[in-house]
Amino acid sequence: MPQITCPNCGTTINLEKRREVDFTLIRHATDRRPRTFTELLRITKLSRKTLSLRLKELYAEGFLMKEEGMYKSNGKFEYGNNGGNLVKSLSRVFDDKRLRTGLLLIALLTSFSVSGYVLANIVAPITDVRPYVEPVPLGTFTMALDVSNVSDLYAWQAAFVFNATQIKVTAANAGDFMSVQYPYFESSTSASSGLLFGTLRGSVAGTTGSGTLATIVLAYYVSNYELPSIVSHLGGFDTWLKDSTGADISGGQSLLTLTVTG
Repeated sequence: MPQITCPNCGTTINLEKRREVDFTLIRHATDRRPRTFTELLRITKLSRKTLSLRLKELYAEGFLMKEEGMYKSNGKFEYGNNGGNLVKSLSRVFDDKRLRTGLLLIALLTSFSVSGYVLANIVAPITDVRPYVEPVPLGTFTMALDVSNVSDLYAWQAAFVFNATQIKVTAANAGDFMSVQYPYFESSTSASSGLLFGTLRGSVAGTTGSGTLATIVLAYYVSNYELPSIVSHLGGFDTWLKDSTGADISGGQSLLTLTVTG
């Protein structure tokens, strides 16, 4: 099966699975009400060429109806094998107008990290056959991902980086600000970076105010370690805040802080 490569992080994804993900985004965008091409561009974040191709396929197969320049799902979406069951189950997580890609992105990030690690070990020459001994940390500390003065927060994603020679993420848990748990809260970490994601579900208003979105437990291996920091972009992923309509919340990353709590 052909593969495509992400221009940002260099990772690959099966073309058929990418096609199914694109169809899922279009399905949810058109389930509840008709959408214009411009609206679908904004919601799915696909390129014009890719979106046009997907719409033509869905229309030709009878999965979409088009009236007066508006696209609407007819409720007949079905998926084949090659990961279709996973996409169908995840597609039920979010209501229309909500961002649904966070969990898929985290799953992809996790698989990329594992595959990259395996490939590196295959390619790298064997110079020492002694068994690897995990270093013993000097201790642990906890950091809180907080949001301040936010209005109608429905979904969020935060990327962060750290010095992997000094510290390591050992756990990540949902905070009490939005009161969400797995699978509506998810986390993924690689050797030197991490991604946190949380969302409400259904047709409900977002959360307003200030509070803790997540807590992170880290082990440190040197006394004078650098603290992790939030970044706007991490490979093909971004840090963002969305309201209950699916729109970006003004201020975005500037409303988030990572602070040591213990």
